[in-house]
Amino acid sequence: MKILHIENHAGIAHELAEAQKRAGHEATVIETWWNPTNQPHDLDYYYGQGSFFIDIGLMKKVINLSGAYDIVHLHGGINWKRFDILGMKFFKRKPLIVHYHGSETREGFGMYYRWLPDYKLLSRPDLLKWIPDATFIPSPVAERPYSFQVDRTPRIIHLSNDRKTKGSDLVVEAMTELQKEMTFDFCLMEKRPHAEAMKELAKSHILIDQVIDSSKIGVPSIIGVATLEAMSMGLVAVSTFDEEYRSYYPGCPVETVKPSKSSLNATIKRLLTDMERTKELGIRGMEHVRTYHSADHLAQEILRIYSSVLKGRK
Repeated sequence: MKILHIENHAGIAHELAEAQKRAGHEATVIETWWNPTNQPHDLDYYYGQGSFFIDIGLMKKVINLSGAYDIVHLHGGINWKRFDILGMKFFKRKPLIVHYHGSETREGFGMYYRWLPDYKLLSRPDLLKWIPDATFIPSPVAERPYSFQVDRTPRIIHLSNDRKTKGSDLVVEAMTELQKEMTFDFCLMEKRPHAEAMKELAKSHILIDQVIDSSKIGVPSIIGVATLEAMSMGLVAVSTFDEEYRSYYPGCPVETVKPSKSSLNATIKRLLTDMERTKELGIRGMEHVRTYHSADHLAQEILRIYSSVLKGRK
């Protein structure tokens, strides 16, 4: 099977494509919008960098490219300007999988042409409120080398592309206060390339992913790819992780906190005070990710969906 992935939110398309290639298929990842994390991909045709006519020319190239593939897997919903997707569907007659990932659904800018996909996927269970006819598929994560080292000064990291949806201001204030009482290093990384973020993550012991009050900012707190990547290395992940979504991630050993400095600091104190126990918790997290978020396992699930879509079009 030849698969064309379009866009690469949080590297999910890349992980699926790599697993699909390991399974003997041909998979290509292209990007048509630029973002600072610079996730791995094969080709890019960045729209919005020049005039409308330049974009139309790029869209024609993408439409023609799709002709060489059996199925198109679009990540991030369909914006009303995605004339290239319309071209693939109607001129190239390509079966279309649309994979919704987050803000494009909640804010509506990726919710156009909802009648167009042959199948809809979600990477977050909260999106079922907007797209109840979609299928939730957990985010795939590649296996990474174990990196937790007890004999080093404890290191806490916070990765953020959006301070509001990550609760970064609260995290920074809390860690600044706690460093007056305890010895540890704190690293804040904002809008950095993915490869750089992974290097810094591998040097750390604890990831503070998201500390937010969902009722106040209107964004749910759910297991993100950063949490899963940290756990895959043996780090401990800390998050507010809303209770209503925990059943979708059974047994996930995330350290949950309330959206307050006092709750966050109490949890971090406990983790730093007993680093051997923290190490054991990190190992549990690594085993959990390898069981429930294996890119190879999830790619097989999606390949079965592709096959059913292709069979249905014959």
